[in-house]
Amino acid sequence: MADDVKTATGGAGGQRRRRRRRNVRPAPAGTAPAVTSVPIPAAPQKRGQKRPLAEPRIGVGCIVLRGDEILLVRERGRWSLPKGGLEAGELVQEGARRETYEETGLVVELRDLAFIVEFQAQTWGHHLQFFYTGREVGGTLGPRDPDRDVQEAKFVPIRQLREFIRFRPRLVALETWLRERRPRHFVFNLDKEPAMLRKRRRVGVGAVEPEVSDDVGEEADL
Repeated sequence: MADDVKTATGGAGGQRRRRRRRNVRPAPAGTAPAVTSVPIPAAPQKRGQKRPLAEPRIGVGCIVLRGDEILLVRERGRWSLPKGGLEAGELVQEGARRETYEETGLVVELRDLAFIVEFQAQTWGHHLQFFYTGREVGGTLGPRDPDRDVQEAKFVPIRQLREFIRFRPRLVALETWLRERRPRHFVFNLDKEPAMLRKRRRVGVGAVEPEVSDDVGEEADL
């Protein structure tokens, strides 16, 4: 009796196994095989290969004109446009207005974006600076810098810019904007190109002529 049970069970199992094999038999010749959609898993992330997010130093500034003159400030002995670092939680345009007031004493109404200057160097790091055009609406000309780094603010003739501004990325961007009057983004790699303009005197003439220099200067000039 036990042998009959084993035989019957084995037979049933054998039939089930044969049916399963029949279900996976190759398709007859000339018949296209069924296509099964198999989800493709996402590639795993490699540990230690993700680079840190970039953290450029954000600067903000303003261009203020009076006829054929432009507003400049003398900071730590060097001339530049009114500008400074963006503070935590501050919007870019708010920072530009604040820096202009602190360094020049003038209250300005911002208009259009003039240009963006981006530069990097091993000695300075990565900087991204936004400059807007501004219109005077109040205030009195005179530095109000809480850090007392700005010694003077004044309007100078545009034609004399190269006698004041030596930082080449800012000078190139400003002179281009004065010609074109449209926003542009300027990028400089100061490890591969000069950063400063240096003044030299022409022999026998006495006139001052700008000369390109690779002098890196001080951070105040940035």
